Amino acid sequence: MKVTVLGKYGPFPAAAGACSGYLVEQGDTRVLVECGNGVLSRLQQICPLDKLNAIVISHLHSDHVSDIMVLRYALDILNARGLREPKPFPVYLPENPKDEYERMFFKNVFDIHAIQNGMQLQIGDLSFYFQEMTHPVQSFGMKITGGNKTVVYTGDTNYNERVETFASEADLLIADAGLLEKDKTSPNVPHLTAREVGLIAAKANVKQLMLSHIWPWYDENDVLAEAAALYPAAFIAQEMKEYEV
Repeated sequence: MKVTVLGKYGPFPAAAGACSGYLVEQGDTRVLVECGNGVLSRLQQICPLDKLNAIVISHLHSDHVSDIMVLRYALDILNARGLREPKPFPVYLPENPKDEYERMFFKNVFDIHAIQNGMQLQIGDLSFYFQEMTHPVQSFGMKITGGNKTVVYTGDTNYNERVETFASEADLLIADAGLLEKDKTSPNVPHLTAREVGLIAAKANVKQLMLSHIWPWYDENDVLAEAAALYPAAFIAQEMKEYEV
């Protein structure tokens, strides 16, 4: 299984960066996980739109879904000009908040499927299992299996017992490391700290830990040091880099 990081920032990109987006590949199956701002342009550098099997979105905040709005416009134009088979494109995402979910229905360019807690999904050679996490809006972690490898992606969440259990023995944990401990102002902040991510990875006995969803004005050395204090092999996601799992 291969994972290419298309964007790693949240809630907005660093200069020349992009928000959340990961191309996951197994055999001939290609699934885009998240479609934040800047992701669509980068995706097309390595995967033509007609080679993409589906898009899966953890939650409906703009830094994870905004380029869907550009994609739907593009697909509508390509359909109208006869430049692609006018077949609705599969998109899997939460059904809440309702107003954001309803915006996804546009001229039948998408085949929309609502994610549910505990849902299992097969897309070509990749299988997905979804676990609801804790965030201001409905948000799902994903366990993605291809061949004999497993990638766990936390989506956006704060610390809860489900994350550690969900990540257990993963070959790669892609984690929301959106905060440093000094910026955790309450137990109910919407993101994990880098330290919490390191703790989760160590307790869950994951094989690799990728820190992502980075606040764009942080010094990444500080983020890495905080996680590595508890999980020494942690590393920061690098945009447009392909990782073999």
